[in-house]
Amino acid sequence: MSFRPTLYQLSRQLGFAVAAGLLAATPAGAQTVTAPAGDIHGTSSGELHVYQGIPYAEAPVGDLRWGPPQPKAPFTEPFEATGSGNECVQFATFWRPDRPASWTEDCLSLTVYVPADRGDSLPVFVGFHGGGSVNGSKTDWDPRELAQAGSVVVTANYRLGAMGYLALESLNAESKDGLSSGNYGDLDKVQVLRWVKENISAFRGNPDCVTIAGQSAGARGVCFLLASPEAAGLFHGAVMESGRECPSTSNADQVEAGSKFVESIGCADAENTLACLRSKSPAEVLNAQADSGLGFPTTHGGYALPKPPLEAFRSGEFNRVPVIIGNTRNETRVFIYEGNDLQKQPVTRAKYESTVRERMGDKAEVVLAAYKEAEETAPGMALGDFDTDQRYICGTHKAIDALGKWTPTYAYEFADETAPIRSYASVPSSFDLGVPHSAELPYLWGEDTVPNGLTTEQRKLAELMRASWIGLTNPQGMAVSGQAVWPVYTPDSRQRIVFSAGGETSIVPEDQYLADHNCDLFVR
Repeated sequence: MSFRPTLYQLSRQLGFAVAAGLLAATPAGAQTVTAPAGDIHGTSSGELHVYQGIPYAEAPVGDLRWGPPQPKAPFTEPFEATGSGNECVQFATFWRPDRPASWTEDCLSLTVYVPADRGDSLPVFVGFHGGGSVNGSKTDWDPRELAQAGSVVVTANYRLGAMGYLALESLNAESKDGLSSGNYGDLDKVQVLRWVKENISAFRGNPDCVTIAGQSAGARGVCFLLASPEAAGLFHGAVMESGRECPSTSNADQVEAGSKFVESIGCADAENTLACLRSKSPAEVLNAQADSGLGFPTTHGGYALPKPPLEAFRSGEFNRVPVIIGNTRNETRVFIYEGNDLQKQPVTRAKYESTVRERMGDKAEVVLAAYKEAEETAPGMALGDFDTDQRYICGTHKAIDALGKWTPTYAYEFADETAPIRSYASVPSSFDLGVPHSAELPYLWGEDTVPNGLTTEQRKLAELMRASWIGLTNPQGMAVSGQAVWPVYTPDSRQRIVFSAGGETSIVPEDQYLADHNCDLFVR
């Protein structure tokens, strides 16, 4: 079965009717928007108007460091939205080879992409980048083609690392319920959506047709938004690309981890711990987060996220909107490459087997048998496939199964084996990387770490997927072509679509899909 909506079909189906905002042309290719936030000057290429680096919250500095984002006051003078703005505090990393570290806390900004001559009241996408909640920026994506396909697209920065995810009892005490900290980077996303709701009609976007989307750590942010009472009513569709089962940790556990950070940064014996922490430079914060081994998971407990997202999905207590959710076929083969081939040496058979035994205990032998063929090809490939299935494919299935009981859910796998590999992968791999984590980003979000763009055949699939994502909040349902439909995943009809090279698709029963990924070994 194939699924091939065209952009023409989508444009005929997307017929939203809400009053548009004000767009006024200005000289020399500039474009001015008058919004509740104030006058905003952007740039125009003729086909696309772009407004970069618009602050959506006050700079989180001083007493606002480790506090909920505060709305940005309206501009008293026109804002020149012609530069991308600062990236949030982070180390440099190999997968962003052209980006330096950042020590700038004044980073809470967004960029708006508006297609020219596409009419008014357009569907809106709000995209949140990945990067393990420690790296990344809205500038990692350049979603011009998604916008030109007929939507207003917003990309946003959010606080990272310890700046965004530190939890402490003293920070809990500052929260409005006395129980919440560790989720500032996620509350930034809520503030982005509040800004969009108030301002996006001025950019010809429909505030009643907003889809949130995220990849990897950004997808976990979408998990948070789906499960957070704070985000209720702010969006109408959600996309989770490679977000696993929406893992989270408790506030109590993150507070315990935060105490080690306080020691590392030298504030454990301070008379006022928070004053000491807020006096430290961003560089000192980065060094302490590295030295303490602090992790940055989604934190549940308290007003912003009362329970783990997966538990909220299973109970039906979440913001019920249509959802697209899925993975790439070989998610973590690239992580195995990065941690071994790229840095030290390829995975040995001994290392592979010891990893499986450590994780699987008395089930190790049956797991080793399941990946024997891959092991004989390359231990690194076997480790990557085992890790992909256990942590991503089978984990994501838990979220799909939970969501499908309550809301229209569309499951997918991205399986284009021709997808380009990020340019940093310069050391030859000891095994085939397959279709790795982030492989779909150039097709949807214009990720700039693939500088040579897509081939003609790859663009066929990109157009198909963009049309599908835009169709999520179509009031007539998911886009169709002929008799083929991307089926809704329900408890009684568990199916997913597989996107393959050249725009080819197939519909696969979930039981077959899970068997192909050995999920009987991992899903309880």
